[in-house]
Amino acid sequence: MNFKLIIILLILLVGFLSVEAKIEFSNINDNDNDDDGSIVETNNGYVQGLINEQYKSFFGIPFAKPPTVENGLRWKSPMVAESWSPKILNASFNQMVGCIQKCELPPMNCPNIISEDCLYLNVYTPLQVSQTQLKPVMAYIPGGRFEQGTASSILYTPELMINSSDIVVVTLNYRLGVSGFLVGDEITGNFGFQDQRLALTWIQENIKFFGGDPNKVTLCGQSAGASSIATHMTAKNSYSLFQGAIIQSNPFTLGLKTLETAKKYSDNFAKAVNCSLKDEDCLNALTIDQIVQGQIKSQAKLDVFEPLQSFLPWTPTIGIDDITDQPLNLILKGDFYDVPTIVGTVSEEALLFIYQASPKNVSETDYKLAIDLIFLDKENVIEINYPPFTNGSDNRPVLSTLGTNFIFACSTRLAIESMLKFKQSPIYLYQFSHVMSFNPWGPNYPYCNHHCCHGSELVFEFDAARYGGYNFTQDEQQLSYEMNNYWTNFINNADPNQGLSVPIEWPKYDITNLESLQLDIPVSITTDLLGSQCNILDNVGYSPR
Repeated sequence: MNFKLIIILLILLVGFLSVEAKIEFSNINDNDNDDDGSIVETNNGYVQGLINEQYKSFFGIPFAKPPTVENGLRWKSPMVAESWSPKILNASFNQMVGCIQKCELPPMNCPNIISEDCLYLNVYTPLQVSQTQLKPVMAYIPGGRFEQGTASSILYTPELMINSSDIVVVTLNYRLGVSGFLVGDEITGNFGFQDQRLALTWIQENIKFFGGDPNKVTLCGQSAGASSIATHMTAKNSYSLFQGAIIQSNPFTLGLKTLETAKKYSDNFAKAVNCSLKDEDCLNALTIDQIVQGQIKSQAKLDVFEPLQSFLPWTPTIGIDDITDQPLNLILKGDFYDVPTIVGTVSEEALLFIYQASPKNVSETDYKLAIDLIFLDKENVIEINYPPFTNGSDNRPVLSTLGTNFIFACSTRLAIESMLKFKQSPIYLYQFSHVMSFNPWGPNYPYCNHHCCHGSELVFEFDAARYGGYNFTQDEQQLSYEMNNYWTNFINNADPNQGLSVPIEWPKYDITNLESLQLDIPVSITTDLLGSQCNILDNVGYSPR
């Protein structure tokens, strides 16, 4: 059994044996390894990490005070973590802690421990670092529909990134679902977004102690993580916290919740748990299981007046903090943070969500009803360009194609073409379209086998097949290396072509050439990706109703 596999098994064993997150401390005199780089002094105190074969890891560093009932912080804005000095925080093992959730992600992605005490981040560094020669930083915001997942997922182990490019990587947790985004008269909301911003502030104040450069931070995230980055790019109080962005599979069309819609979901939750949103004692008495079950009930019913909102029921809320409008609307106005940006999608983004929402075949009649509810007076335009299958055939494939283009790919194209009207920094567009040779999706997602579903690129981005016990083909391994090189070149140099070897030059997206990178085997350049389909949908408009 090799060393890496032993480490992974130990990590899993620790997580499965734990029933709650436990922070362990020791006295500084108890350690005789303080000269090997495994102990780092932060503003809050010392942390002791793990020296792996080719990189160092520091797991479970608190960036906020636990947002628990005991601390008076359930459904309250996060507070900076308290000092633990002169003790040393044991950050050498991964408990895989996640915030409150019901997790149904593919295998290896769910937390082992679910707790309100979840506001931790992880830092990964090269073996050799220096506070005088600081390294660029990738700050990774995980996805999961703003409802599930953890920054400590083994999927996000950045070993290849660090070994190949000498960057520092941070992955961060934030409160999810109703715990992160409940809104009421006495509940100000946006706690999950505030958690992210506090974690990014921690990076600014502490990453130099790990050899990272706070002035060269690139935000990277997929799905809800990508939506979060688009929100940070259009929320002015976040502008000083990063200098680059990688936005993967952002459903720009779905956007964020308006205050009115957020209150609807919050009221539904209050009814489900038999509490008033004004009754803090009742809300604080809820158990984690009651919160989870209340959230499930609150979002179970489809609102026919806002049918798309059910796909993303909990998000940051417009009108709270410095979130003034939908990110797409602000981008259209030129009101966004101008930083070098990579943005893209995968080729079958919506398939997973359509088949999850409709376990049975969708008839021609039901298809027409769905597009009528979503597109209203533009329904005829959609039906002409995305005609349903007839004779009893299943229309989920048509809905999946329409959803991919309307919710993800074409609204993304509109966003970047709007950015180009105002933007001085470069922007790079990609589509990932490779279908994996193995099936990592697990029993909850059988329909993603042999398809390029939402999240497929992550396995290649993090060279993660081995963590699930799978093997890339030789060509797939090369694609993973190439994707790693593009991403880490961008993090190091704000240019995906400068640094490590890449198979072809990735051109900047420009309104005249419309060139994007096609991440498949082999990597290639595409011109005017989905051009005619996106032109039609641009005219229809991207209403988040």
